[in-house]
Amino acid sequence: MKGQRARRFSKTTATIVLTAALAVLLLAAANLLHRQIALSFKRQGVADLAASTLARAEIATDYAVIRLGVLREEGHTDCSKKALDAVNYAVFRSGSIKDILTANGDAVCSVAMHAETLRKNHFDPVDSASARNPNIIINPIRVENTSAMAVTWKFSQEMLATALVNTETLVFDILPADLRETSAVKLSLTNGRTVGSYEGPEWEIGADTEMFEVRSERYPLMVRIHIPVALLKDLNIQRNVAADIAVIALLVLLAFLVARGLLPSSSAASRIRHALARGEIVPFLQPAYDVRSGEITAFEVLARWPGQSGANASPAFFVPLIEANGWANDLLETMIMQTAQSMRSVIETTPDVKFAFNISPAQLVEPSFPSWLAKVLQRAKLDPSRVGIEITEREEIEDIQRARKNIASLSSMGIMVAIDDAGTGHNGLASVQRLGASMLKIDKLFVDGIEQDQRAGALVQMFVRVAREFGMKTVAEGVENENQLDALRELGVDLVQGFYLCRPLDPESATRELACHRAVLAHERMQKERAREAAIASGKVVAING
Repeated sequence: MKGQRARRFSKTTATIVLTAALAVLLLAAANLLHRQIALSFKRQGVADLAASTLARAEIATDYAVIRLGVLREEGHTDCSKKALDAVNYAVFRSGSIKDILTANGDAVCSVAMHAETLRKNHFDPVDSASARNPNIIINPIRVENTSAMAVTWKFSQEMLATALVNTETLVFDILPADLRETSAVKLSLTNGRTVGSYEGPEWEIGADTEMFEVRSERYPLMVRIHIPVALLKDLNIQRNVAADIAVIALLVLLAFLVARGLLPSSSAASRIRHALARGEIVPFLQPAYDVRSGEITAFEVLARWPGQSGANASPAFFVPLIEANGWANDLLETMIMQTAQSMRSVIETTPDVKFAFNISPAQLVEPSFPSWLAKVLQRAKLDPSRVGIEITEREEIEDIQRARKNIASLSSMGIMVAIDDAGTGHNGLASVQRLGASMLKIDKLFVDGIEQDQRAGALVQMFVRVAREFGMKTVAEGVENENQLDALRELGVDLVQGFYLCRPLDPESATRELACHRAVLAHERMQKERAREAAIASGKVVAING
């Protein structure tokens, strides 16, 4: 015990000394740090713009791939009247796809106004580049003196389909007003050919600029944003006392966190293993609400480590370590067993509420995972029909066929399977079609700003449309205000969750929240029914029997 106290005292002393030393350095270099941090923030902002532009391009490509895949699966590549009607409908339904060409042997056809452009590209494609799936090829194309791209899926030697994707809208409005006049954005293939660009009216080729580049992992696409160096350095350098204090305090805080051991120590894995064994990592539950009725229909079960403080308490710290050490199934079993025990009253009295647990792609592709999960649920006395599995996107699904087979096995047991963070992770929106899941979760990235930005709304609407076409429900995460909730309801999202509605709760609080919420809804329904009966009695409303 004395040795432990001595080690804690030594660590505290070292932390104080290190923090104090860094504070002195910060005070001596405050002016330089202020400028560097301001420039760093601005650079990160431009880098985020590049990543956002690439995400737009990937989603537009995903959507084109999905449309082409659907046409092939439904047999609409033979240029028959039925096939042409299907192609025309696919183009009509999409805002980004301007035309689609199908080729099956000698039968080559297209329906929209750009048919001749696509035919020329079909017979003489230029500067093509392959995606991670080598059967998907993208090449640049010109349409009415503007850049675009042709996305081709070669189904076989004789059969293919090509979508003409409008790329100018992806880059036109990405730059903020203070950068738009003198900067440029280019969406290119990895072979260097431009497929979409925007250049400000005062943009000068060959000027002293800084380039920000990001490349896609799935498609041969890259985005480059060019910002004049002078403009970049001149922004956000106005000095004031409050800003100086804030910058210094932030860096001192960072120094303190580093001194405390922000990076995991050599004993971190063993501490997490012991925490799992002792039941210190516990479930917290965040409700998901039906957008139409307002009912709580499910709880997402999230792992929390309440006994820790600082960075160690964050799931972003301990969950990846658990997965890296091969303990993911232990964590999942712990979450299921504790949830089944602590939420037993809800399980027994509220049969329409489900519980969703997170798993990694590596767990999903384990051949024995469905049978293992069935045994865990049996021990927990938790009906599989009350369970959902959410596949996170921390890593790529390496074996799509095995994943699809396991999802089918889980679905046959009555377990609902959801694709989490669709369109933002390693696997892309196009994987939704192949996996056969029953739910699509829309990431907070797309929910932020939805009430103000029409582009965000268009992306969410596309998710909803794709999900409905594959018989899936949609859940929007990260709802933070009433305007977002109203916008999501208008766009047709099925379920919502977020801090605006309810934060993750411990099991006891979650049970109370469910009971209180249902009582409020029941009271509101009773008031509406009484108001209706009063209106009927007064003759303002005519009752219709039967």
